[in-house]
Amino acid sequence: MCGIAALTADHPIPDLDRLLGRMMSAIRHRGPDDEGTFVAATGRAGLAHARLSIVDLSPRGRQPLLNEDGSLAVVCNGEIYNYRELRRDLEGRGHCFRSDSDSEVIVHLYEEMGERCVERLHGMFAFIVFDTADETLFCARDRIGKKPLVYAETAAGVGVASEIPALFDIPGVDLSIDAEAVALYLLRNLRHIPDPWTLYRGIRRLPPAHTMTVRGGRIQHIRSYWHPCREPLATTTEAFLDVFDRAVSLRRLADVEVGALLSGGVDSTAIVDSLGRQDVKGIRTYAFGRDPQDEELIRARRAALLLGTRHREVYFDPERQHEDFDALLRLHGEPIMALPLTHAYSLCREIRADGLKVVLAGHGADETFFGYSGFNRMAVLSDVLRLAPTVATRAISGGLARTLPPGAAREALLVASARPGGRKAALYGDEASRVWPVLLGRENARKLADDLIARWVEPWFADGAPVAYVDEAAYLGLMQENSHAVTIAGDLPAMAHGIEVRCPFLDHELVEMALRIPYRQKVVGIADRGRNKLFLKQALEQRLPTDILYAPKRGFGFFVQEEAVLRGPWKERVDAAFADFDGLGGVLDAEAARALKTEFDVRGKVPAAMIAKLYALQRHRQLLRGPTGGAS
Repeated sequence: MCGIAALTADHPIPDLDRLLGRMMSAIRHRGPDDEGTFVAATGRAGLAHARLSIVDLSPRGRQPLLNEDGSLAVVCNGEIYNYRELRRDLEGRGHCFRSDSDSEVIVHLYEEMGERCVERLHGMFAFIVFDTADETLFCARDRIGKKPLVYAETAAGVGVASEIPALFDIPGVDLSIDAEAVALYLLRNLRHIPDPWTLYRGIRRLPPAHTMTVRGGRIQHIRSYWHPCREPLATTTEAFLDVFDRAVSLRRLADVEVGALLSGGVDSTAIVDSLGRQDVKGIRTYAFGRDPQDEELIRARRAALLLGTRHREVYFDPERQHEDFDALLRLHGEPIMALPLTHAYSLCREIRADGLKVVLAGHGADETFFGYSGFNRMAVLSDVLRLAPTVATRAISGGLARTLPPGAAREALLVASARPGGRKAALYGDEASRVWPVLLGRENARKLADDLIARWVEPWFADGAPVAYVDEAAYLGLMQENSHAVTIAGDLPAMAHGIEVRCPFLDHELVEMALRIPYRQKVVGIADRGRNKLFLKQALEQRLPTDILYAPKRGFGFFVQEEAVLRGPWKERVDAAFADFDGLGGVLDAEAARALKTEFDVRGKVPAAMIAKLYALQRHRQLLRGPTGGAS
């Protein structure tokens, strides 16, 4: 729901209206229905909002929204699902509302609680509150990071926005390439640049569950406000279903029709089934696949027939999908490589053409209930580590790991050698020691700070790490590693078409419950992967057929494989990009990148994922080279 932007400085900002207009133009796709601005009387700050009208469709819902005396203004992207409850409480305290918008509760709650207002918000959101009294910007991002927020601090002031391109015209912003960001992007599990980095030295991303306070044109502090409880929880399937159904019910909040994505897998089918149990009739559902014979589409048809939905299919178009890939790179403002994002972009274009603005989706269930095959191996390793003496294990494992070649055994020993909270960092550090000197060049790799990986990973365990390695890995995967498949996937391709994706499995109360369920209740063996997410499947056994619950795991767009696309319909473009590979102005070793591409073409020994990521870097370079006349 919407795009937001703000500028603030310690002096009147020249051409403030024009700058806000340019920022809004860059994010208008996020909110094509309406727009609004607020400029402080001093000329030292301004807010802008591009509106996707979902709750309170009237002009009264136009943002920025003000409190009673106009001393506070807010722009918000997202939905506050408990706004009715909050509104009743605030009206009881004497607050007067001017709209029926869910976002208006934020300014009144801020009056009551200040920066702690985020603790009472239940939803997905990124928002900016401007306090005219001391000209403070208070910015916040929801607990799981479903809505994005980026910022740039320059000598002239601070800019904040929903997406990176909105900050390109901020006076003095440093658009030179950040070598740290590129280095992290090259690591195996990442298809995106992780928080708080972006591709550019002068632009950062506010991490999930964080707030930022800006005063006098300077960032005063950035704080974390939420960490999930890590104590194991004896949860019944009935208790889970209560929380799950509530999460689905909350996401029906809208003054427009709500549809759903339906792949025929466990997660999306459970959501649509829950809607039906809440007396939602004739829901429109959508699925994506390679062609009408795609197994995923066949499963989706079966689920749609079972649930009585009005179902539509969208098929893979390799030529148009590359155009979609280019569009995503432009909108995101930095490289990102996950082919399902282009599938989602194609799907959302058709959903918007049907007139829908809101759809529910199953993002997040695999991360919290352990649906991926890698969780099987991590669970076994966690079992072993629970039985081994800690100090002795670390000392012995660290020495043995260095004697082995890269592979599963070395990785297991590296995990065993590290302390909780640092086990994923140990794996990434080992990988970086091999990858960075090759692709960045030894000199560039040497210049990277020794604590780069630790600075990324360790803050996520500042309140303590789970004892079990699989739980540690799952939490980092949810909050950071899999953002391209979870939170970015639920925002970027959909908002490109002015569609809001709502994800019940990312409800923070449901996430907290899922993360506290003992891992052996979610994954039971190393081979029987059809029984991954076992707790979730057992909870749904009285609702869904066995053939849907225990079918083999298929990812979104499973039958459109990345390697086949790179070697097939996209090959000419990929070849041309590597032939023109410029190394991002010396950040990467261009010859080394081309050598990897040759290995991929001739021997097939280089993972397709690495070639895809390098291609995204160069393709982004070709598309956005010089967004303000020469970013490099």
